Amino acid sequence: MKNMKNVILVCSLLICSLVAANPVDTGHARASLITNIENSTQESFYVGVRLEMQDGWHTYWENPGDSGGAFEATWTKDEGIIIENVEWPTPVTIPYPPLMTYGYEGDVIFPFKVFRAIDSDLSIVSLKFSFLICADICIPEEAELSIDLSTAKPSLMLEQTIENLPINFLDTKISASDETITIQFQAPKVFSEAYFFPREDGLFNYTSAQDLNQIDGKNFEITIPTLASEIESFSGILRLDEKGYQVKETLEIPTPTMSLFSAIIFALLGGLILNLMPCVFPVISLKVLSFVSMGGDDHAKIRNHALTFVSGVLFTFLLIASILIFIRSSGAMIGWGFQLQSPEIVGVLTLIMLGIGLVLLTDINMAKGLTTIGSNVQSRNDYSGSFFTGVLAVVVASPCTAPFMGAAIGYALLQPSFATLPIFLALGLGFSGPYLALALKPQWISALPKPGAWMEILKQFFAFPMMATALWLMWVFMLQTSGDALIQLLILSLALAISVWMIATFNNAFKWIGLTLTVVAGIQFFTSIPANQIDLDQGASNSGWDVSLESDLQAQNQAYLINFTAAWCITCQANEKTSLGRASVKKYLVDNNIKYIKADWTNRDENITKSLSEYGRSGVPLYVFWKPGMPSSKILPAVLTEAILIRGMQ
Repeated sequence: MKNMKNVILVCSLLICSLVAANPVDTGHARASLITNIENSTQESFYVGVRLEMQDGWHTYWENPGDSGGAFEATWTKDEGIIIENVEWPTPVTIPYPPLMTYGYEGDVIFPFKVFRAIDSDLSIVSLKFSFLICADICIPEEAELSIDLSTAKPSLMLEQTIENLPINFLDTKISASDETITIQFQAPKVFSEAYFFPREDGLFNYTSAQDLNQIDGKNFEITIPTLASEIESFSGILRLDEKGYQVKETLEIPTPTMSLFSAIIFALLGGLILNLMPCVFPVISLKVLSFVSMGGDDHAKIRNHALTFVSGVLFTFLLIASILIFIRSSGAMIGWGFQLQSPEIVGVLTLIMLGIGLVLLTDINMAKGLTTIGSNVQSRNDYSGSFFTGVLAVVVASPCTAPFMGAAIGYALLQPSFATLPIFLALGLGFSGPYLALALKPQWISALPKPGAWMEILKQFFAFPMMATALWLMWVFMLQTSGDALIQLLILSLALAISVWMIATFNNAFKWIGLTLTVVAGIQFFTSIPANQIDLDQGASNSGWDVSLESDLQAQNQAYLINFTAAWCITCQANEKTSLGRASVKKYLVDNNIKYIKADWTNRDENITKSLSEYGRSGVPLYVFWKPGMPSSKILPAVLTEAILIRGMQ
């Protein structure tokens, strides 16, 4: 019995000693955990992974160079223990012509800093350590390691490794050419050899030697050949003999600033291009139809209608600008297209577009000579219809952001009102430019075909873009509210269709009953949409986006592409179909480890609005790209193709 107790005691001591050191033979290396903890009251200390490699074998630094890969460490620990990322020792060059790799040979220790709550017990910490070890061949190896912190003895080797860590920064200056970057530094000690190990991959050419020159005294410069055409920032370790020093530099790249004059020019161009955007076509088609019908009229009448339409456009742009200025002055964040973030406005626009389409398909002569809706424009020389069409054109244009427009509006909303209003006025002048030209040259109408029976066919054709717009707005309305609310909107749409039929069929006062009841029902519906349907959970649709996402990803050296979008943004949806959703783009994102994030602004979200304003934008789309080596993220064009998108991320 006594002998049995002795055996158990010896076995227990053996197990404890194994837990404390726990060396593991992985095949070509011997791995173990060591620590520098001295007593149970320490709140911070280090745990190190010691790797004793066989002669001729090596493993890799965080940037392995032309080939290889860094290790992976997965810790198992108690609550109250925090283990930080590894603090990399200074690497060495390991040439394999024509390749150059960075790593470690022989005996190396990888230190991890540990923090513990003072009331937490010291216990066993375990690690799954996976690493690539190479000689003429490369073999992935793995070790399951553990250490009992309550019984472990402090390691002098770990202390020496910590003392030699490259934690000090050198004061450096940078100069760049097309093919090289030169780092100027003052040497803190006498040295014979120098080599710079870049932390970011893909920026530099990994050569066996780098050109070192002494400028004077302790001042030196080392030149590294580059791979990337534009390097905005980089970091790494400069090794002077056996000692390493941190280097982190940003290359100053001049960023163009926009002046008020530039913003006005951009607004004029953006407004002009806005006429070609798909969201504007349905309403513009009405105005085209109206002008065609004036082919036989006098020039003064054509000019007056064109100027009235322009007045409606300019009035609405200035009204939107005034509303934006007022709301932003109260401290709220709001941007271009804000009206379509309201389900009530989207629902009303849906019924207006559907109503216009139904009128165009019937024999209802809402505007004699087929001008605009809402009044008998031609018969009474009443220009209210032209003015209303100008207003409607601007309202439905808000889902689109034309080239040049985003930068101009973003600049405008960051300026005082005396600068904001002229930019929006310029945007309106650009948008109404073709009609101003028609007001100056009304005789151009004569070049169009004379009014005739063909206009009835054209009128009916223009009904379908209006109905397509109504269907799209219904989809946006559903995303903003719910399926139940959409069903109610569909019932209202049916009631509107019956009302239009009654107006077209009956000739007495009875024909207005349907429209009256529809208006009353619509008012009741749009004033009682439940608040919880409007205030959706923004995070549910934003695919992982939040205000701290960019800084978090940059800290992790994770490349990313953020798509600021909205369901009501036609340009956004077109870009997703023609570029972002393409297989080649998806493959490029995967192959280059670029994280894709969507920030959905369909409903009002102050965090997204704030992020847009930080990029000098007030609306969507906005595409933001960043990868390691860039000091700041880059804004991609608002209108994308596959080639433009991929080239912008290279």
